[in-house]
Amino acid sequence: MKQIYALLLVWTVVSGLGKAWAQDRTISGKITSSADGSPLPGVNVVAKGSSKGSVSDANGTYTLLAPAGTKALIFSYIGFLTQEAPLSASSNVVNISMTEAAQSLDEVIVSGLATSVKRSNAANAVTRISSDELVGKTRPVTLDAAMSGKIVGANIVQNSGAPGGGISVKLRGISSINGSSEPLYVIDGVFVNNSQFATGAGSGSFSGAGTNQDQAPNRISDINPADIESMEILKGPSAAAIYGTRANAGVIIITTKKGKAGKTKVSFGQDVGFSSAIRLLGYEGFSLDPIGPEGQNKFDYVFGNGTVGSGSKTEIDLWQKATAEGKLYDYEKYIYGNTGKITNTRLSVSGGNDKTKFYMAAGLNDETGIQKGTGFQRKSIRLNVDHKLAKWIDFSIGSNFMRTGAQRSFSGNDNRGVSIGYTLAYTPNYAQLFPVNGVYPASRYTGDSPVAIAERTINDEMTNRFIQSFTSNIYFLQKPNSTLKLAFQGGLDYVNTEAEVYFPEDLQSQLTRPTPGASRYSKNRSFNTNLQAFLIYNWQLLGGKLDLTSQVGTVRLGTDNDFSWIQGDGLLPKQKNPNTGSVRTFSETWQTWQDVGLIAQQEANYQDKIIGTVGIRFDKSSLNGDNKKWYGFPRASLAVNLAKFGFWSYEPISQLKLRGAFGRTGGVPAYGNIFTSLGTTIIDGQLGSVTPTSVGNPTIEPETAQEIEWGVDLGLFKNRVNLEATYYDKKVFNLLNPYTLSSGTGVTQFNAYPVGDLQNRGVELGLNVVPVEMSNFTWTSSVQYWFNRSKITRLEIPNTTVGSGFSIYGRNQLRLGESPTRWYGSPNVPDAQGVAQATRYEDAQPKYQISFSNQFKLFQHFDFGFLLHTSQGNFNSNLTTKQKDTGGTTTDWSKVDNLYGTNLPNGRARLPSNPNVTAREFIQDASYVRLREVSLYYTVPKTILGKAFANVVSNIRIGTSAQNLLTFTKYEGYDPEVSNFGNQSVGASVDNAAFPNSKRIFFHLAVDF
Repeated sequence: MKQIYALLLVWTVVSGLGKAWAQDRTISGKITSSADGSPLPGVNVVAKGSSKGSVSDANGTYTLLAPAGTKALIFSYIGFLTQEAPLSASSNVVNISMTEAAQSLDEVIVSGLATSVKRSNAANAVTRISSDELVGKTRPVTLDAAMSGKIVGANIVQNSGAPGGGISVKLRGISSINGSSEPLYVIDGVFVNNSQFATGAGSGSFSGAGTNQDQAPNRISDINPADIESMEILKGPSAAAIYGTRANAGVIIITTKKGKAGKTKVSFGQDVGFSSAIRLLGYEGFSLDPIGPEGQNKFDYVFGNGTVGSGSKTEIDLWQKATAEGKLYDYEKYIYGNTGKITNTRLSVSGGNDKTKFYMAAGLNDETGIQKGTGFQRKSIRLNVDHKLAKWIDFSIGSNFMRTGAQRSFSGNDNRGVSIGYTLAYTPNYAQLFPVNGVYPASRYTGDSPVAIAERTINDEMTNRFIQSFTSNIYFLQKPNSTLKLAFQGGLDYVNTEAEVYFPEDLQSQLTRPTPGASRYSKNRSFNTNLQAFLIYNWQLLGGKLDLTSQVGTVRLGTDNDFSWIQGDGLLPKQKNPNTGSVRTFSETWQTWQDVGLIAQQEANYQDKIIGTVGIRFDKSSLNGDNKKWYGFPRASLAVNLAKFGFWSYEPISQLKLRGAFGRTGGVPAYGNIFTSLGTTIIDGQLGSVTPTSVGNPTIEPETAQEIEWGVDLGLFKNRVNLEATYYDKKVFNLLNPYTLSSGTGVTQFNAYPVGDLQNRGVELGLNVVPVEMSNFTWTSSVQYWFNRSKITRLEIPNTTVGSGFSIYGRNQLRLGESPTRWYGSPNVPDAQGVAQATRYEDAQPKYQISFSNQFKLFQHFDFGFLLHTSQGNFNSNLTTKQKDTGGTTTDWSKVDNLYGTNLPNGRARLPSNPNVTAREFIQDASYVRLREVSLYYTVPKTILGKAFANVVSNIRIGTSAQNLLTFTKYEGYDPEVSNFGNQSVGASVDNAAFPNSKRIFFHLAVDF
């Protein structure tokens, strides 16, 4: 019996020791970012093989009770690669440095106006650009320029190389034929203005209310790219349907940086850069050498009638005198060959605790252009505050003030004979145009001297802008399986732009006018407001297997514009004040409209396996003919994650998602399409009114777009390889366009009338790969390929020219079954019915685009990256060569290549006056390959910082980068990315001596405290 008790006692002791040996272990540690060593709060830490986990605090530290036998911990965090760390038997401390993911499937993207979804569950191909992808490699001066080559499915073109941007962004083709196809921009929930405010600089002499040829910058250039945390691009109606009547052209959602709980972080950055023209066209000089078999010289061709000895003796004398005195000048190099200087200074302070987080930032950008007197400046200050008043209520506010200036001179199309690119084309190198005793000589060859225009005229604008956002969540119910909250969001965007254009009274082009000297001051004020309220209910069914999100809400948008200008002609000497002019004209236009929307949406998620969404939005707008009529915009989507089902057992494929989505959006008519104001006139000295010849359409309805999108997302080898493939079919109904009426009606046209339908179809492919992931070497790579095809599927009017242009240079037409951006021009050829029609040429839209991005991290301290982008098969209407041919300055002017079967020099053979010359000469291939970005950075090791700065400095990063460093193209203009007509949907890709684009080289310093 005693032996039995003894055995029981031994068993009890041993079993107790066993339990002690097998008890849970307390593991702790700190989690930091490998990029800068900063702590990462909110990281999920789970003991592998169990459900026990923890979350890191504001300092990045965590404590976890790991079950006995745990071999490793798994760390996961949105935006970072999921990492596994082994547990050591000898230590209970596990510190880890996490690496940012090139594209994390756990990152959150928008699913509604007040909801979001993990990328791995999304049914739409939503492109997300992080702060590092946007400006982490190099520092484009403007936000729109920073997007170039980074959005699959987008056609982004820099309209002008002048400082301050001027970018056209079209998502999945054009969405309208009359006006712009630019996307809607939403910053922190605020619907912001991206207009180009006309100044009158493109019309002479500043006559009229300004045109789309004014080469104005986009207002999105006011936004400091350094303030942005991420951008999400909803490219088509299937994703953008929730934004209703303003979303036909897609939506770009911008989220700015927020504070993080933890130690206050102070960051300072300084960039210094230099810019130069990507390309100058060069020039050919003059000589008396015979050209061709007849013995004519260049003077005979350019200044005579093309026969021997017909050249101007005066011109020959001027050339001989300048040659003898060594006064031959490269005026193009003098004006565009300067080196611009760029400085970018930024300072931010961020931090907070579990209740209040803040982010404050200030930025100062200053760029001088490659042309003397041109430049771009931006001063910005931002404050973002997030505060949790209680468990049931929180709010966020964001305030951003910007002051932006741009000096852009005069370039592009020329209706006065003064545009610099135009006048350079006609100016021979022996012309004497530099000032003598302060007086600028007149040009014998153009309406004005390019030197005088560059140095004496003014085309400046200054913008003051304020954006205020507000968000609040009020929780009525917070239970483990259900929550109910009321989400408020809204804000305002106030823009005040003042512009000045000025020609002195003694300028050559002014001396021939009866009222020499012209000065115009414009003020453009735009005030946009938006407010939305949503009731959102999250709940579960089937024992928590089915997550449901129900939401209903309302949205109200308001716009109030005031555009005015005053102009003085016949100025007093040395005066710019329009009131000193002998003739004064002015104009003021008020615009105001409102949109109201009602939204309902239901989202369902079954164990991340099947995710579906259905929703409807009803909108009404005062821009519609019937401002009380509601228009419906439905949406539906479904995603199926096959790899998450129990039957899936093929480990190499970690994700296989099939997805489909449908949606409708709207495009409200332009302001004034409903009605046309009476014109003013003077009758017997009295002010009177006249009936306009162009009338509004009181029954006008919005254009609507409908899209079906199909796609598959494939992840391989624990998502180190991700493939995203999407096909879309986007249709736009009831395209609005001016409609010509019979002259017997007494009016010429409707301002806007539904004339047909448009279809855009395309494919988007994206491949993201992490080929190498080692402790001392990581390589991430991304390849994107996309194309879009457009065609008119219904047309209620005869073939009609749209946009701008002439038959000899190429123009766009509406033709059934054809793309509205396709070029047509001379010669006219009979169609099947014998009717003469313009010849069909190539499309302004690219056949395809490819982006190739790579990032290499070496030894944890060096970062090297580059972005290559190519656009192939896009064609421009290039008038620049024609101008230089006429002026005799083309580099191959005197070369005789027997063009068009003639023995004429090339510069004469290519002119439109040659009966054999057609639009083929001017519609040119604008394909290119461009090194958009390249960068090299070095991060100083922590050990060195600790010794040198006693841990006061937490990070120092130095580097160099370049933007648009290399461009490979056969295009004959300054740059293949060009648009003489701004952001209009069709007829924009015209090149008429545009401002040259620039390449930029930067040096960077970033310090964190």
